Amino acid sequence: MELLNKKLKVVFLTGFLILTYTPVVLCITPPVVYVAGNGSGDFNCSGENDHIPINQALKFVTENPGYTTVYLKGPFTYVIDDTLLIGSNTILEGDSNVTVKLVRNAGWSSTKPLIKENTSSSHNITIQGFTIDGNREGNANIKSGDGYHNLMHLSDCQNVSVYDMHLINNHGDGLKTDNCSNITFCNNEAYLLGHDVLYASASSNVEAYNNRITCRTNSGLRLYNTNHAKLYDNIITSEGSGGVGIEIQRDKGSMDNIEVYNNTIYETALAGIWFFSQGLDSESATNVHIHHNRIYDTGTVSGNEVIGGILSVGFNAIIENNVIDGAYGAGIVQNDAFFSAPAGSGYTVTVRNNIITNTRTSAVGGNGSGICNKLTDTHAFILQNNSLYNNTGGNYMGIQDPLSDIIVDPQYADPDKHDYHLKSKSGRWNGSCWVNDNITSPCIDAGYPFSDYSKEPEPNGNRINIGMDGNTWYASKSEFEVLNNSSDNNGSSDDSDGHEGDESHGGHESHGSSGSGSGGAGGSPEPAKNVEVKELSQGFITNDKNIKFDFTRNATCIVYVGFYAKKTLGKTTTIVEMLKDKSTLVSELPSGEVYRSLNIWVGNGGIATSKNIENPVVCFKVEKSWIRDKNVDQSSIILNMYNDTKWDPLSTSLSGEDDMYLYFTAETPGFSSFVITGKMVEEEILAEILPQSDPQILEQNNGYIGSDVEKKPERAGNTKTENKKTENKKTGNASIFEKENKDLPGFEIISCIVCLLSVLLYRRK
Repeated sequence: MELLNKKLKVVFLTGFLILTYTPVVLCITPPVVYVAGNGSGDFNCSGENDHIPINQALKFVTENPGYTTVYLKGPFTYVIDDTLLIGSNTILEGDSNVTVKLVRNAGWSSTKPLIKENTSSSHNITIQGFTIDGNREGNANIKSGDGYHNLMHLSDCQNVSVYDMHLINNHGDGLKTDNCSNITFCNNEAYLLGHDVLYASASSNVEAYNNRITCRTNSGLRLYNTNHAKLYDNIITSEGSGGVGIEIQRDKGSMDNIEVYNNTIYETALAGIWFFSQGLDSESATNVHIHHNRIYDTGTVSGNEVIGGILSVGFNAIIENNVIDGAYGAGIVQNDAFFSAPAGSGYTVTVRNNIITNTRTSAVGGNGSGICNKLTDTHAFILQNNSLYNNTGGNYMGIQDPLSDIIVDPQYADPDKHDYHLKSKSGRWNGSCWVNDNITSPCIDAGYPFSDYSKEPEPNGNRINIGMDGNTWYASKSEFEVLNNSSDNNGSSDDSDGHEGDESHGGHESHGSSGSGSGGAGGSPEPAKNVEVKELSQGFITNDKNIKFDFTRNATCIVYVGFYAKKTLGKTTTIVEMLKDKSTLVSELPSGEVYRSLNIWVGNGGIATSKNIENPVVCFKVEKSWIRDKNVDQSSIILNMYNDTKWDPLSTSLSGEDDMYLYFTAETPGFSSFVITGKMVEEEILAEILPQSDPQILEQNNGYIGSDVEKKPERAGNTKTENKKTENKKTGNASIFEKENKDLPGFEIISCIVCLLSVLLYRRK
């Protein structure tokens, strides 16, 4: 009995000790395991070597599927001297007054983080709700940016979420992911980290949003050889030093489907956004879209070339509807700063609907130009409907002034407070309600005519605004309601036409209200009964400017009319009349299949003459269904102008296409009556009239591919006509379609079938 009592005492004492230091499964209520610093947790810490009980809790959750969460109770600072290991299907969560802090003089290697995955291929990991402090001051004997003391570093993991965290004061990254997928990084605040706040390396499906970041050493958000990423609604700045706001980097393979939007990036030491390729292979990034960002006062470190609003090299991308104000060096620039440009050429960045203002010079990085191309041999810009103003080094460097951009004060609501909403008499969003100004910004209804504007509030002019609010619910409202299209003679007619005096719109020389209506135009010699529909566009013609009248209502087949102004002509109306029959001003129609007859009138009194303008062009569109139904050779489509009692075929070239139309640009000596014609293809059935091309072709070709060339464009020959002549010459003056018919195997096949039928009939006899 005495021996039994001794054994019972030993068992009891052992059990007591176990219960004291290690919890029993049945004593913990699933799914949460609590860690505390005051003895109230399932696992308890003392402020020293707190990684031990926390790791015990994490291991417990991993090994017991009924448990999901390790919860750190506060207020308490958990001091760790080893890495916390988190496993699959685990949430590491804490109170907002909890801090996990690295011990002083840790002496860790450069690859050792504060938190990492427990095993390779871990999945469903969530870290949320508390502070991680890298204790930079207590570990001052190492260099920042060399991989020391990353707060979180996960490799080969899937489904990772980090949110509502406060990340501070270390020598490395906030969250680094290597070869991970499905990463969400949101609602975090990061302050003065030693490297990147988020560094996604060789990862995919990354989403980072609603983060507030103050950089110390490197970038706020960084993608490296990473695909399928969205970075949006973040606020990023620097304090004293630091790097770029957002960094997108490729050195091998391709990068695809990257979107950066709705971010506010300001006062960063280097560029606001930097995307660059440094690899030797010829692959590049596709579907890179940077839009609706507010970027100001970026690139404050004047002794570095990696500055500006947006800096690019070795990428193909679209940059649209951003505001870039007060950037140092350049607003948007292509330059091989820091890394050499990749091999090859053909890198093109489309820049449209952006406002670039007040760009400043820098000691090393640039002269303060608005848009700058320092790599003209291999890189190009396509510029479409941007607004530039008051840029110290000029608006363009290495680029010819594009036709569609406007040089004008955008009329920000309050530039001193970085309120870049556009002033409007009809309504501007002030952050809480709509207010009315005493002036309307010239950037309203002045964007790229093919951009979507459907999200803008009415009245929206049926055209996107330039700037960061374009095609959003907060876009400033249009001063004008656009008239409805009409195809009969019963609608009302706006007869305002011609030169209406020098009524300036703040230097807005290329865009104004656009409307359409049926019937004859005021000042037009064409009888109203012969006009099927007309469309008007107004603009201010200023000396030494490229002028463009856009017709955004799509009432006619004319997309825009443009020219270079040699004199100031003031506010002018351009009218397009699409006719029911041939114009009464012409004696006969030109040869060929007629698509449309029309008149174009610029102002009145014959102001559109060679004394006042030069290099006039007309952009028009032709329905693909008409080409197919009429069996028309698309290379034969031209614009004909009636001149001195005869029809002159104009130099016409294909400039783009979409699902419904082909778009052509024609050079014309002036404006009068026109006819669009094409030639039918003889004995040819077009099974597939037009192959589909990259959807960006239309957008690119309707813009301007910039390089350092003469300001006034040279007249180009009709490339389509020349190509046709070449093909005819090669086939002995027979059409290319006739040549192709001779090569078809149809005759041989039919002959074989006839022979076989003959043999069968003979045998039956």
